Amino acid sequence: MSNNVVFFGTPKIAANCLQALLDTKVNVVGVVTKVDGKVGRKQTIQFSEVKQLALQNNLKIFQPNKLVDIESELCSLNADLFVVCAYGKIIPESIFNIPKYHTVNVHTSLLPKWRGGAPIHYAILNGDQKTGVSLMYVAKELDAGNVIKQFEIPINEDETYISLYDKLSNLSYKVIKENIHDLFNQNVKSISQDNSKVTYARVISREDERINWNKSAKEIDAKVRGLYDEPIAYSMYNGLNIKIAHCSITNLIAKGTPGQINEISKKGIFVNTNDYQICIDTLQIPGKKMITVNEMLNGNHVFTIDGKFI
Repeated sequence: MSNNVVFFGTPKIAANCLQALLDTKVNVVGVVTKVDGKVGRKQTIQFSEVKQLALQNNLKIFQPNKLVDIESELCSLNADLFVVCAYGKIIPESIFNIPKYHTVNVHTSLLPKWRGGAPIHYAILNGDQKTGVSLMYVAKELDAGNVIKQFEIPINEDETYISLYDKLSNLSYKVIKENIHDLFNQNVKSISQDNSKVTYARVISREDERINWNKSAKEIDAKVRGLYDEPIAYSMYNGLNIKIAHCSITNLIAKGTPGQINEISKKGIFVNTNDYQICIDTLQIPGKKMITVNEMLNGNHVFTIDGKFI
């Protein structure tokens, strides 16, 4: 007899988990995803990756503004287990307690480190050397439930948000595919989290995206990598919001004030931090596309030696 599952999720990484459920032949009796978003100047309706996959597989889809609005419908599905990955909303206790075998969450950090909505960003921003996926039970407090299993991967020195996101998406698929059938059990072993080691990955704010040139080259490089390609780090230059997609740390000692430009060449724009110079090689000027500095030098540009990022 097939086990019934309701899946909660929204973006690409969640779609990978839903695909894993489909590949393991459990009976997905419902999919809950966020309300369709609007993108671009024309405000075109865009379906989430999870909704697209659910439509392709003729699954029952729910997109409530509030989960309590579909509580009775979720009860009527007779699900044995709810599975959550990057749904994007808090799940109330009255909902996560519905299924016989409770509700499990796929969280992209090694809990209790980086509870919250931006664990992948923070792993890079913080200079962590490893991260992973925690398979855990959902509890009333955000990401505080007992951990069933954890799966670890290293973070490379040149890791970006997008490269790490892809790795964790693939790992999340594997976690679900290899462990889902063990979860239909009242006696699953799990351990409580050590509250003394909790850290939080709050949602990235606009101010978090701005580069502080008084920081070290290592910290600035981590910010650029950790925010690429979503939402992308930026700095102001002569009143312009300059998005910075890629840079590298040089062995050149900073000379002058932090944020000051020392050199502009085909290699990039060399800028002071509080210790070494970094070389910006890919950026975006407002109204223009993202380009390399080498490409930028083929036309007119706004940057000058001794000009200053702030």
